[in-house]
Amino acid sequence: MLDTIVAFQALLIEEQQAIRSLSFGQFTMVTMRKSHLLDELRSLEQRRRTMPPNAGNHPFPPASQETELVLAIEQTDRLNRINGTLIGQSLEFLEGTLRLWQRSPASAALYSSSGTPVPDATHRVRTTG
Repeated sequence: MLDTIVAFQALLIEEQQAIRSLSFGQFTMVTMRKSHLLDELRSLEQRRRTMPPNAGNHPFPPASQETELVLAIEQTDRLNRINGTLIGQSLEFLEGTLRLWQRSPASAALYSSSGTPVPDATHRVRTTG
């Protein structure tokens, strides 16, 4: 279980990089891999809850390693909260940028659907560069 949690943490760190770079393709790939690991963690937790504590060949850490598992879970929670904050900030940035583009005259069409230049309100043809 600890190995799966550590692998999940690595995905959370990769997710942070995708969020910071606004790499939507990478973010999507990480999200799919996270989903698979979450399913695996849920399955492990379900098995842990239904398995008798004294069962042989127990796949879960003994009580002596429980502290390590709890610390890993807490670290995973912190990473997940950071990512949630980063996602919120990225959305705010993207929404703000979109609003600027929607209000900016520079974002208006420079050419008509036929490909001819469109004059602005001063009847001058806008150019870029």
